[in-house]
Amino acid sequence: MDSQVEDHLQCPTCLEIFEDPVMLPCSHSFCRACVEQWWEEKGDQSCPVCRKRCRTMDLPSNLALRNVCDAFSQASVDPKEKLQDGLQKAKERLKDDIEARDFCNEQATYIKVQREQVESKIKKYFEELRRFLLAQEEARLSAVREEEEKKSRMMKEKIETLDRVISTLSDAVRSTEEQLTSDPVCFTENIKNTINRIQKLPDKPERLKGGALLDEVKHVGNLKFSVWERMKETVSFSPVILDPNTACLKLSLSDDLTSVSCQEEQQRPNNPERFKWNDDVLGSALASGTHMWDVDVEDNRQWKLGVAYGHPCLPSEMDTWSIARFDDKYRKFVGAVGSWNPPVRLRRIRVHVDTNERKISFSESRTNTELCKTVPSDWPHLSDNKKMFPYFWTRDKTPLRVIPLACHVMTRSSR
Repeated sequence: MDSQVEDHLQCPTCLEIFEDPVMLPCSHSFCRACVEQWWEEKGDQSCPVCRKRCRTMDLPSNLALRNVCDAFSQASVDPKEKLQDGLQKAKERLKDDIEARDFCNEQATYIKVQREQVESKIKKYFEELRRFLLAQEEARLSAVREEEEKKSRMMKEKIETLDRVISTLSDAVRSTEEQLTSDPVCFTENIKNTINRIQKLPDKPERLKGGALLDEVKHVGNLKFSVWERMKETVSFSPVILDPNTACLKLSLSDDLTSVSCQEEQQRPNNPERFKWNDDVLGSALASGTHMWDVDVEDNRQWKLGVAYGHPCLPSEMDTWSIARFDDKYRKFVGAVGSWNPPVRLRRIRVHVDTNERKISFSESRTNTELCKTVPSDWPHLSDNKKMFPYFWTRDKTPLRVIPLACHVMTRSSR
């Protein structure tokens, strides 16, 4: 119904949809309660509109108008309920959208913070590389200058010796030539000395031996490779890199993302990959194959190590296989009842995962002592929605540190 129809269904006195409508003899209709109230206030039985008197108190109900009003009211009930439901859903959706927008704003703000942090780390590492390369360059240049100085000095001494010999021989040649053109008396008197002098010639100079020039091969040959080979002394490779996007707020990671400790709570966004309550952090996802890494636990008294698997964006629902130390007790495959006494002192834990044989084992790497192993019957099928990760937990300020692997440079001939 439109608004004009609704206006005709309103009581002229209370302006509401008729409630128990009655019709006066003058043909004006009102709510029964409105007419009775008007008569009581005025003290007479007149029409509130035309003031025409009514001869009786018995007012007949306007059944036709009542039916129309009832139908109108009944027809308006369902749309109002639907409108209320729609309004409530719209409010809930608005709340969800505002929360999603605030979440995106939080992520966008932190992305900028991450960019600044990552840029700072990159600049730091490249500055270290530049210092290393500059030191290598200076060492190489210094070696060239040292060899040049040494060989130039030797050549100078050789030249000076030859200059003296040449001077002596030149004097002898000139004196002999003068003697040959002198008068016979003078020639006879000096012939003996002249013969002795011309016959006592110095030894023939030795030919220069090899190696007199700079050794360019030593200084320039495979220079880039040689510097790269030396670089292995300054760089390291970690078999596990911790993912800061999964770290609980209380965990602090080293700049190179290879160690973790429990510190004061930090400002990090509530992204889906992050652990919200436990003091956990994951390493980068493991691909199929064999993986092995060592973790230094010697000075840490509250730790848990192993692997976790599950959906990357549901960390709190992940399952774990691990060994742990907390409350001065050791436990293996956490979740099992009771404590565990390891056969040796645990200082460096090795985690070994073989996805091909579906096996996980733990050992003390310094003593090469096997601690425990498992071949889970519910080994996960790895996919985009189900992945396996190195797993770390600690509540100690002393870091858990992934031990870097030694770097080796190998060459082989290409065929």
